[in-house]
Amino acid sequence: MKHRRGIATITLVLAAGLGLSGCSALSGTDGDLANDWSALPAPKSFVPDLGCHARETDASVKATEFAVVDCTKSHETETVYVGEFSGSAASASTPPETDSKDAADAFNTCEEQANKVLGQDWRDLRVELKLVTPSSAAWKGGAHWFACDVIELADLENAETKSRTAAIKDGVDKLPLGCFTATESGGDLTMAEVACSSSHNSEYVGSFEPAAGVAYPTTDAGWDVLHEKCDEVAAAYMGISGSQFDKSYSEIAWATSKKYWSAGNNNVRCFLWLGKSKMTGSAKDKKTTVPKWS
Repeated sequence: MKHRRGIATITLVLAAGLGLSGCSALSGTDGDLANDWSALPAPKSFVPDLGCHARETDASVKATEFAVVDCTKSHETETVYVGEFSGSAASASTPPETDSKDAADAFNTCEEQANKVLGQDWRDLRVELKLVTPSSAAWKGGAHWFACDVIELADLENAETKSRTAAIKDGVDKLPLGCFTATESGGDLTMAEVACSSSHNSEYVGSFEPAAGVAYPTTDAGWDVLHEKCDEVAAAYMGISGSQFDKSYSEIAWATSKKYWSAGNNNVRCFLWLGKSKMTGSAKDKKTTVPKWS
């Protein structure tokens, strides 16, 4: 299954400072308004705080709308880490492009930090991980940070944001990807999440990150590389050999788009797929008792 979803690189629109002009000296003054004043502190660029935020960030969000709110109140996103670009990335005149190596490196940092907060691999959960960077104007003003936002999804298929009333680390046990009804139509598959205790024909079995140098698949041969790895992931999940899996079962390889693949989010999620066959319960360690593909 080729499903185009990926990370978003978000820019924040931050207000510029105001200048004063056209003011004449007042009568009885020397016109030197600052000769007895201490120097003003250098202006500080806005940097996001860790914590929950009322709404998911988008390209028009203002700094004031990035304010932290009580995580027990309704919110859409949580910043779990804030880092700083350095080296050539920080000295550039504009923020890193979404598909640049600098953005990819920052996203990799986001993955590491998000996994620490969640206590497990974020890819195994019904969440989205976003890399947030400053706007070009803010970047020129000295804002060279990047933020890592975790968002709960209402469902994996449509990737719609779901509001929460708790920190993302609380209730993680309710977020793992589980079982699905996979429906094929016109060569496309749609995935509807269902309880594993109900009848279903698909189940999330794990994920992987392709080896360095593996390009985004644009041909059948390219997709075969991902499917072969998902075969291994699914076989291990079921507790059978690769040859047993190849003979009787199939899987879905869920990858991001080419643009986001280049940006560091080249993660691939794997799903067991039984076609028209159905089962109840999880396929984990059930070996060949799992109904064969039909």
